[in-house]
Amino acid sequence: MSQHDDLLTRRADYPVLGRSTYLASHTLGAMHRETRTRLHAYADLWAERGVVAWEEWAPEVRRVGDLVGSLIGAPPGTTVMRQNVADLLGDVISALDWRGPRNRVVTSSLEWPGSLHTWSQIDRFGGEAVVVPGAGIELDMEAMLAAIDERTLVVECSHVLFRTSTLNDVLPLIEKAHEVGALAVVDGYQAAGTVPVDVLELGVDVYLGGSVKYLSGGPGNGWMYLRPGLSLEPVTTGWFGQVAPFDFDPENHYAPGVARFTGGTPGVPAHYAAAPAYEALAEIGVRRVRERSQSMTQPLLESALDRGFTVRSPHDAMRRGGHVTIDPGDSTRVHDELHRQGFVVDHRPGVGIRVSPHFYNSLDEAMACLDAMQAAVRR
Repeated sequence: MSQHDDLLTRRADYPVLGRSTYLASHTLGAMHRETRTRLHAYADLWAERGVVAWEEWAPEVRRVGDLVGSLIGAPPGTTVMRQNVADLLGDVISALDWRGPRNRVVTSSLEWPGSLHTWSQIDRFGGEAVVVPGAGIELDMEAMLAAIDERTLVVECSHVLFRTSTLNDVLPLIEKAHEVGALAVVDGYQAAGTVPVDVLELGVDVYLGGSVKYLSGGPGNGWMYLRPGLSLEPVTTGWFGQVAPFDFDPENHYAPGVARFTGGTPGVPAHYAAAPAYEALAEIGVRRVRERSQSMTQPLLESALDRGFTVRSPHDAMRRGGHVTIDPGDSTRVHDELHRQGFVVDHRPGVGIRVSPHFYNSLDEAMACLDAMQAAVRR
């Protein structure tokens, strides 16, 4: 029996796999079948207990935060759940003073557009965005490091780039940020759940992401780790960001640690929905997921090159995240043809088609997608 056969037995836990060749976990991970059961449990509590349901809802929100935190090596009590990364990043920005001589953010042009949109407005707070152009499919690490100096307040970059799946070595950036007294913020959206992450080993100050992708937690499940001992005071706390939210004290008393970033009323149903997929990944182990992913993405990449396709992802498996970006030419048309045949992938302008076999996929599925891609090109 193959070391991966027991992972394939889990396919039944993800209903979409029985309906299509699903290779899009880089954009929306497959829903776990227990999600429906957990949502019913949430609804039953509301229906049967009314407001008293908070006695179970609130602890569950904290438990789910610790659960997703365990997947990135975060100790209990250091990860908070929110609706999305945009909210969390905005609150981190609000907790910093951008009016002094140290007022720069150093980031890359290859970041997620939503983050770049936010940094483009930082001058409204007195800040300045230094956006370092990327070097093809990778960060220009030398230029990034050179841009970090005593004027830098924040260094922000992605652990895995969303277009090309480039796995960045973020440690030098974190170390340089700390050397000059800046905050290191890493976006782990495309890494969590497919690449082993140890936030303590990295020494990162803020590591944030969401659950729409390889974590398979669905929308409404952003999360953020805050380094223990780091004291940030966001402008917006919401009542759940207070030390005693049910005291309804009009005076501001921050909750300790990352809990002060909880915001207003939590998205309880979303967090209930995410728990089964988190639990499955915790049981499997992200290192094993990584091994399984590389055993499929490397043959996929090599076969794509053999067929004459352009690959806009690192060819070295150790420098790549969980997907491969393939440009067969005429990518929009080819993408649409793949969808018509039941191959669920996606297309990003300027780079090509992203294909991401996750632990619940087989190599046969990935290669069949490539065959269909080649047939579509010939037509």
